[in-house]
Amino acid sequence: MGKGGFGIVYLAYIRQTEEVCALKTFRDELLADARAREAFKKEALLWVNLDRHAFILAARWVTAVSGRLFVEMDYVAPDAHGRVSLADHLARTGGPLDARQTLKWAIQFCLGMEHAQARGIKCHRDIKPANILITQEGTLKISDFGLSAAAEVAWRVAGSRGGSLVTRCPEGGFGLSLMQNGGKARCGTPGYMAPEVYRGEGADIRSDIYSFGLVLWQMSAGSPIPPFVVPYRGNLEGYLGQTYEQQMTSRVPRVDGSLGPVIERCLRPKPLERYSNFAELRRALEPMLERKPGKKLEVPQLGEKTASFWNNKGGSLAALDREEEAISCFDQALAIDPRCAMAWHNKGNALHNLGRREEAISCFDQALAIDPRYAMACCNKGGSLAALGRCEEAINCYDQALAIDPRYANAWNKKGLALAILGQCAEAINCYDQALAIVPRHAQAWNGKGNALAALGQCAEAMSCYNQALAIDPRFANAWLNKGNTLAALGRRAEAIGCYDQALAIDPRYGMACCNKGGSLAALGRREEAINCYDQALAIDPRYADAWNKKALSEDALGRRREAALSYRMFIEHAPPHYARQIAHARQRVAELG
Repeated sequence: MGKGGFGIVYLAYIRQTEEVCALKTFRDELLADARAREAFKKEALLWVNLDRHAFILAARWVTAVSGRLFVEMDYVAPDAHGRVSLADHLARTGGPLDARQTLKWAIQFCLGMEHAQARGIKCHRDIKPANILITQEGTLKISDFGLSAAAEVAWRVAGSRGGSLVTRCPEGGFGLSLMQNGGKARCGTPGYMAPEVYRGEGADIRSDIYSFGLVLWQMSAGSPIPPFVVPYRGNLEGYLGQTYEQQMTSRVPRVDGSLGPVIERCLRPKPLERYSNFAELRRALEPMLERKPGKKLEVPQLGEKTASFWNNKGGSLAALDREEEAISCFDQALAIDPRCAMAWHNKGNALHNLGRREEAISCFDQALAIDPRYAMACCNKGGSLAALGRCEEAINCYDQALAIDPRYANAWNKKGLALAILGQCAEAINCYDQALAIVPRHAQAWNGKGNALAALGQCAEAMSCYNQALAIDPRFANAWLNKGNTLAALGRRAEAIGCYDQALAIDPRYGMACCNKGGSLAALGRREEAINCYDQALAIDPRYADAWNKKALSEDALGRRREAALSYRMFIEHAPPHYARQIAHARQRVAELG
């Protein structure tokens, strides 16, 4: 539906509920760094935790697809005149907005911001008409909480090396931009930034008051552009500097009606002279609305939180790796409706992610008792069984899911994984091919097929599969790892190290990538660097047996008898029984090293 300098918004159809929604994400290049993705998660979580409010566009759900996060929002449909946002209303007006309507929307905005601040949102940072949506019923909805803060972090770690990142809007003006000058970074929309934000002093609630004062002026004046802006002549710093000078030295352009003094106070250059928060601003606006003839402003009552609400919030928290909080939400949903199969299923997923596989299986069974044709519950129960090493039972679950839905690509993919674990690689490849016939861009299926081919010694074909997976999802860390493993098996150690580095850039806590990178460095005779990699892996997981063994071998080869003996002992302590040959060698070396 829209694309800016940072975000992309899609219109999506939800098959289960037969509804439409809006999905928002950042552009790929801004989420390439792990810190940028964590910032997106953090800000999305704040938005999700706002819960429901009549004047806030709710973040109903956050979901991860191929390592990329999407925020699901209510879809606000255009009205009969094609208007969705306050910017649309201002663009189509022939003069000032109706005074009563302006006051009504202003008070709704204040109430929404008060709710957000009470729940941990310190400031919005990008208040402008385009981020204020108006429903077909005329209700205001504030959008995009926290995403400007996430965009700034993403830019700092991924894009700031190239200087300013400025967004121009097709209809003129600017969108959210990130600018640096004189060593100072500024985040905001040119024309809507408070003076202190322009100076690089950061943003707070009074900065939001200033930005909303500009919006109030636009509604009162009927102007599609804010006051103080100057003509843009191709020089951004000149434009910003002149706008700043206007903000600091010029009087606020006069508007008719009683809002003039309120707007003037919002737009005072010194932050401490403005309203201190949106509650104070609202108290200044409410008496004005009460003096206007017409129906009193009513805040819609949203009613009790439903099982669906708690289920959606739990799903969002789970997508943000907050499984314990998610389980609490699913329990709230099930207390309201014990026969909510989706809540049982989603609780099972959260328990699975916490490693509580037996409890997860029990939840999937509850979901299937309510709805025996719940294919996803069958499939995910299989995933928990496979994680417990019960692959034969897992395959039965995948077959049940496929009997319900033969075109369930993920069930074919997971069945392939279970067959590969059992050593039935040819059968596994057939399952992956079934998944890819249904979803040709199924990155996990390409990765799994590559692993099965590599196990059969067909390394060239395996490499092709990993490349297909990475073409679909360049941030697929496990595919980079597996490609590195195959290159290492072919003796192409330097290229393998490059692949491990790619995996670690995506996930710095990927212990196996650290360990396997160490193995390739050791094979090249770079044992000191290899030991550093093993130490990184062990800092992530001190019980990582393979890393202890490989570290011991490198220390032994360097003649570090004392360190090698200790590492061999740690390996023996943590090694599983099927490492019998390596355990025997470690015991022999401990005895020889003394």
